[in-house]
Formats: sequence, C-alpha cells, structure tokens
Amino acid sequence: MTPEELDKLQSELDPAARFVVAFLREENAKLREQLAVSIRQLEANVEQIARLSEQLEDFKRRLFGRRSERIPTVAEELRREVAPDELTVDGEPMPSDPEQRKKEKRRKARQKSEPARQRRRKQRKGIPVVMEDCSVDPDNLPEGYTMDDFRVLGDGKLVKRIEHVREHLIIQHFVLQTLASKDGKHYVTAKPPPGVVDGGHYGPGLHAHVAVSRCDDTIPLYRSERALERAGFPVARSTLCAMFHRTAEQLTLIYEEMKRVVRRGRYVNADETTQRILAPEECFKGWMWTILSRQAIVYHYSDHRDSETAKELLGGTTGNLTSDGYSAYSCLSDKEASRNRSGCWGHGRRKFFEVMPKEDTKHENREVLDMIKELYRIEDEAEELGIVGTPEHLELRQRKSKPIVRKIWRWVDARLGKHSPSSKMGKALSYATKQRDKLEQFLSDPKLRLDNNEAERALRIVALGRKSSLFAGSAEHAQNLAVLLTIVATCRLHAVNPYEYIRDMLIRIQTHPASRIDELMPWRWRPPDS
Repeated sequence: MTPEELDKLQSELDPAARFVVAFLREENAKLREQLAVSIRQLEANVEQIARLSEQLEDFKRRLFGRRSERIPTVAEELRREVAPDELTVDGEPMPSDPEQRKKEKRRKARQKSEPARQRRRKQRKGIPVVMEDCSVDPDNLPEGYTMDDFRVLGDGKLVKRIEHVREHLIIQHFVLQTLASKDGKHYVTAKPPPGVVDGGHYGPGLHAHVAVSRCDDTIPLYRSERALERAGFPVARSTLCAMFHRTAEQLTLIYEEMKRVVRRGRYVNADETTQRILAPEECFKGWMWTILSRQAIVYHYSDHRDSETAKELLGGTTGNLTSDGYSAYSCLSDKEASRNRSGCWGHGRRKFFEVMPKEDTKHENREVLDMIKELYRIEDEAEELGIVGTPEHLELRQRKSKPIVRKIWRWVDARLGKHSPSSKMGKALSYATKQRDKLEQFLSDPKLRLDNNEAERALRIVALGRKSSLFAGSAEHAQNLAVLLTIVATCRLHAVNPYEYIRDMLIRIQTHPASRIDELMPWRWRPPDS
C-alpha cells in the first residue's frame, strides 16, 4: 500500500481511529530511522573489526615472523620456479635424478661465485707476509737419536696460515732537519708532513677509521672507543666524536659537489627515513633524505618531511624522478622543477602482498602478484640479452610488458569500490589507481627501472645505524653524518676503498683549488701510490 492510499484510507476513518493510525505511522518512522542508524553503526563496526583484524595480522607478522617472511624479494620468487629447459654448466638439460640434480646445482653455484673467489685471492696477494722459523723439537726425534745425528734438508717445508693482528695505533715522530747558514744569519727547519689540522695530535688515518667505522660498518663511537681500549690504545669518546665531525667539515666541499652531480643527473631516485635527534626535553624525529643518480648517492638531513626539503634538494632541475607515492615530491613536477615522475612497482607489490593472510596461498591477490612478477621476469630477460637501456629493451617492454600492465589495470578496476577505503585492500587499490600514470612511465623509457629499490637500499645503512646509535646529538651532527654517509656510499658505488679515499682527501683537499673540486670525485680518484 502506497502512502497516498494510506492517507486516503485514514481520511475515511473516525477521529479516534485516525489518531491511532497517525501515532502508529509516526512510531514506524522513528523505528525506521533507528534501524537505519543501527545498520550504519553495524557496517562501521564490521569495517572497524576488519581493519583491526588486518592490524593484528600485521603486528603478528612483524613480531613473530622473520623479515624475509613479510614479503619475499622478486629475485627469490623468480628463483623458486625452475624452467623445464634449465641447462647445466655444460649446456645439457638438468638431470632428473635428485642427487645428480643437487650436485649440478652446486656446480652452477660454484661457477657463479668463481669471479668473487678470484677477486678475493687477488686481494690476498697484498697481505703482508711475516716469516717465522719453526725448529724441530728434540723430544720429537726418534729414540736413540740426537740433533747431531741430523742435517738440515733444504729450505724447509712451507705452511701458510692467515692470522689476525689486533688493531693498533702508532705514534709517528717526525725529526725535522734544521740547517744554519755558515755566516750564522739564517736557520731553516724542514716542514712536517701536513696534518688534518695545524697542531693536531691525530693523523688522517685515524680520522678516516672513525668515519668509515661509523658510516660503513655502523659501529657507534662508544664501541670504537671500547675496541681501541681493548687493543691497548685508549682514546676518549669525545675525541673520537670531534674527529668524526672534523672529518665531515673538512670534506663538505666534496659533498656539495656530489650533490650538484646528482642534481644534474637525468635519472634520479629519492626516498627518506626517520633519524632521531637528541633534544633538551626528549628526542624528536627528524628525517634523513637520499637522492641518487647513476654517479653518486647523496644524503641530507632535515627536521621536516615536507615539500620544502624536496625543493631544496631537487628544485630547479630537469629529468626524471623515481620515488614512492609520497606527495612531497609532487612539487618537483610543476614550476619548482621539470622532472617527470615515475612510480615504484615494488611499493605496489608490497601493498598487495600485505593484504594476504600468511597461511592463504590461494588468495585473490596472488594473481596480481604473479603479473607483477612477470614484469620483473621480462627485465631479467633484457639483462640476460644485454640490451638494458637500449631501443631493443624498449621494444621488448612494448611487446611483452605493456599487455601485462593492461591486464593488471583490468584486475584493479574490477575490484575498485568493493573494499573499504580504510582497509588494506582498499589502500592497495587506491595506491595503484593514483600512481597509474607514474607506474606506466617505464613503458616509454628503457632507462627507467621498475621500482625505487635503489633508494631504499641506500637508506638501509641509516636504518642499521638507528639500531646501534639511538640518536644524533643535534641537527648539525646529523648533517655531518649525512656528509660522511654520502662519501662512503659513493665510494662503495664506484668500488673505491672509502678508508683510503677519506685518508687521502683530508690532506689533498687543503691545497686543491675549489674551482677544480670535481677532480677529487671518487670515480676519478686513484690511490697516491698507484
């Protein structure tokens, strides 16, 4: 019965009946409104329960699961699948017998690691050799014989053994020759070798050791102090701290040049992570940023995680910027800079993986994860063919990767609106949708990588430092840390020993013209004795 028919019927009733019907209609409207409110509350509760269940699973995974169990790397996923036509070292099909197959895999692994073993053997040739003579103990002679009954045979049998010599310091004494003219009017004294600072008690080697131990080995200064004291060479922690910051200040020009090199880079990656800073009341959270190109890796400390820092680092530059979906980088695609933004498939993959319960191997997200894995498989194929970054690589992406990307978007579009925006699945779908144009950039440029993993790997050393050092003493100290992290990471990028490089630069930079600072970059540096 429609409301109009009910009104007509009500008008034909006597006044008492009309009053009863009106009262019942009013109560019915109230009950309907209460029911609607209860339904909305129920839906909100269901959504909240789902969200809390996701958080609980995430916390359980973080607390009780290994880090590698959270999300396997793409390389691990690709290695899990063995192609039927996989070949042995000799180019033959892999044997079917399990024992023979296991043996052949060991052969392949050994063949793959042979270059690294050869490199280590080559490096061992530079280890100093200490000769020590071992004489025969008379107690080991046959019964009834003495040492006079034997003669020395040849040069002896040689036994090689690599031994560790504890870390040690030395005190260098420089005897400065003094000359006097025969007429007694002039005295000339030889100049001592240059030091890090005039009148300083510690040489460049110890400065370099402190910097590399902190920034490459992530050993905090209090542990360095303890190690030196254990070796019998006590140096106060405050002294080590002063050497660390002095090294950073001396090498700031090199750091600034590395930053200019990255800013000029056509392809740049960027990311950021937290860095705790000591304050009078309590520690506060700062941010360690990294920008990197194919030439250098640069770190920068900021109190904030905002667009102003992004402008400071990359404002006024052109090229491409690969990053996650953080909005602070959006300013670099407008009037502040002319950088195209490309997205990170690694972030998208991670978000879809986190939705799946740990024990569910047939979750619907497995389909999209397998499609993303195929994109990486195609990149592996390009690397095997030796065409990375070439027009042939672009053609391969257009032919194989583009259809997979279209299939991924169809999968995403089919699920939009079916999940709460605040749920993990809703957030994963939202991320993929908002980053769609950026994630497709790699299809038009063969030099772009699929993800921002390079920047994330660069920040790993900062995360390791957070575990061993609770905080930086101040914002200035954090920036000094960024300076030395930059130099050490860039040295590693170019296979340069950071200890030898810093040790040399602390002296050389004092007389090198600032206008030619580019000559001191790690990719142009050669050891002094080479």
